[in-house]
Amino acid sequence: MNIQKTKELHDLLYAFMGMFHEKFLIRFRHEYDGLPWIKKNHAKIMNILYQHNHLTSTEIGKMLDIEKGSLTTIIDQLAEKGMVIRFNDANDRRRNLISLSTAGRDEMNRVMDFYTRKLDVFLQKVDAEEITRFIDSLRYVVWFMKKM
Repeated sequence: MNIQKTKELHDLLYAFMGMFHEKFLIRFRHEYDGLPWIKKNHAKIMNILYQHNHLTSTEIGKMLDIEKGSLTTIIDQLAEKGMVIRFNDANDRRRNLISLSTAGRDEMNRVMDFYTRKLDVFLQKVDAEEITRFIDSLRYVVWFMKKM
């Protein structure tokens, strides 16, 4: 890969991240009237845990680029509010795993339902073929990123 393609890839990734936050996450987060104490990093951690059965704090920190001290504080807050649970890995007792609690999963189900309905309204004016192309493109991007 040449340096110009690498720069274009870099620019596209950052442009996507910025637009994803602006067009979707920020808009929907401000409209959701769920738990008022949840800040954006709480929500990001809960979303990551919603996508995975359980993770270590190190894995969460790497995925979200959150420093260990800050991450520990946020996970402690989520545990105190009953949104996540910590438990020992059955295969390695030295490893602690974090998972959504039943209450945390219920809250995330409400969030996902709300976001899905808002996204449906948001996309009403977009051509169906464009939506299909966008979904196919995102499927490819996710496949490609998992492969790396």
